[in-house]
Amino acid sequence: MESIGVNTHWSYRGVYIDKYNDLKAKLAEAGIRYVRDHTNPASYVRAIDLYESLGIKTITITGRYKSGPGPHSLDPTQIEGELSELKAQALITVDSLEGPNEYDLEHGPDTNWVENLKNYTIVLYKTAKADEKLRNIPITAPSLTSLNAFETIGDLDPYIDYVNIHPYFGGEWPDYPGWGENGSYSINWFLNYLAPRQSPSGKRIQATETGYHNYLPNGGASEEADGKYMARTFMEFFRRGIYRTYKYELVNQNITGQEGNFGFLRADLSEKPSFRAVKNLIAILSDKGPKFEVGSLNYILNGSMDNVRQILFQKRNGDFYLAVWLEVPSFDTKTKTDLYPPAQSLLLTVQGVSKISNATLYAFNNTSDVNTASLSINNNQINFNTTDKISIIKLSS
Repeated sequence: MESIGVNTHWSYRGVYIDKYNDLKAKLAEAGIRYVRDHTNPASYVRAIDLYESLGIKTITITGRYKSGPGPHSLDPTQIEGELSELKAQALITVDSLEGPNEYDLEHGPDTNWVENLKNYTIVLYKTAKADEKLRNIPITAPSLTSLNAFETIGDLDPYIDYVNIHPYFGGEWPDYPGWGENGSYSINWFLNYLAPRQSPSGKRIQATETGYHNYLPNGGASEEADGKYMARTFMEFFRRGIYRTYKYELVNQNITGQEGNFGFLRADLSEKPSFRAVKNLIAILSDKGPKFEVGSLNYILNGSMDNVRQILFQKRNGDFYLAVWLEVPSFDTKTKTDLYPPAQSLLLTVQGVSKISNATLYAFNNTSDVNTASLSINNNQINFNTTDKISIIKLSS
C-alpha cells in the first residue's frame, strides 16, 4: 500500500546497525515500501541497499547543524553541500526531501529560530528546484510540534509541496475528540487548525511521524491496543486524505522509558501486534502493477452504525474490498487496561446491476492475526459484525 511508511535510524548505534540485515528482512516480510531517515552517509548506504533489493524509497530529512559543542543550531550555508552529497550517494532512493525535524523543540541556543527555519525552508526549496536532478523531487515541510509553532512559522505555501504533521495521541484511539473547545491534539485539530497555517491553499499532507509507545507508566498503550490502533490509524488517515503516514518507528531502541518502546518490533526483533497488523493489511490489499481505472460499487450499510468507519478499495481484477471498523476506545488510559467493546451488527446491500457471487471476510483479531471465513449472500445482501478491529470483506462478482 502506497500510503504506509515507517521511520528508521540506520545511522544509530545499537539495533539499527547491529541487526540491519534482520530488519531489512522484516521490512520485506511486511511489504512496507517507504521509510523515513536523515541525510548522512551511513543512512545512504542502507537506503541504496533497500532500494536496489526491495524497491523501498526514503523520505529524506534535511538539516545540517553548526559545529562545536551542542546543542547546535541550523546552518543553512550547508544546504548546497548536503544536497550535493545526497545527489552523489543516494539520489535514486529519494521519495521526498523533508525540512528539518521538529526544530521548534530542537533549536537549542538559536533564539532567532523562527526566521532561521523559514529561511532554511526557502533556501532548501529554491536550491532543489533550481537543480536539474532535484527539481522533480517534492519538498515536504519541516515538522513542528505545537499550534504556537505552526502559527509562528506561518504560511510556507510557496516553498513546500506537502504539509507535514506529527499527530500523536498518547494512549488514546486514532479519532478521539481531543481536549478543549477546538479538540486539541485530535486528528481534526491537526487537519483543520494546524495544516491550513502551513498551507492556506490546502496542499496535500504527509504525517511523517505518528504512532504509539508501550511504556504504560507514561501514557502509552498496551501492545494489543497498539496493534488495533495502528491498523486503524493507517486506515483513518488514508480515509481523511493524508497522502502517506509514517509510523514511528521500526524497532525498539535501547532507551529507557517511552522513547525505547515505539517500535513495530521489540529490540530482539520479535513482532508486536502492530507489526502483524500492517503486514496483514498490506498482504490483503496489495495489488502491484500499473495504474488502472477503478470501477464503482453501489452499496449501502445498514444496522448499528454508531462510530462505524468504512473505505472501499478495488483491485485490477475487479474484486472490491470493503474495510469496516468501529472507531472507539480499545484501551483505558486511566486503568491501563484493554477494552473490548461489543460488536455491532451490519447489513451490506449491493444495489443496481452488480451481482455478488462470493464474499470473503478477513477479520483481524485482538492480536492482529487474521481469521478468514466465507460469508453467506442472500439476494445481494450480507450480514456481518464489525468490531474495534479492522474487518475487510472481499466481494467478487
